[in-house]
Amino acid sequence: MITEIPAPITKLFDLALSRMGNKLPELWAENKTQFLISYSGGKDSSILVLFFKYLKDKYQIQTPSLFYLSHGIRSIETEEKDIFHFLESTGFPFYFVKKKSQNWLSN
Repeated sequence: MITEIPAPITKLFDLALSRMGNKLPELWAENKTQFLISYSGGKDSSILVLFFKYLKDKYQIQTPSLFYLSHGIRSIETEEKDIFHFLESTGFPFYFVKKKSQNWLSN
């Protein structure tokens, strides 16, 4: 499980929230806002997942759910194993969906 976010990243998250100048995380916690995060395995969605872990730890927002969809267009078995292990490591509930067949439309 991801136990601790590195301090430099936490500082960036703090800075981003301070620049927003609002109380969104507190409102999300108070209203029990639920989040579903679509995860691609890339850097941007990985940072987004870490940001939500930070929000959960610091503001006690609801635990987000994560979703990954493999379209089956190309074979990326090794990458998908890494993605699955990362999703597991978050401690968040997640959905890992692999489409078994690809439907093609033609004229």
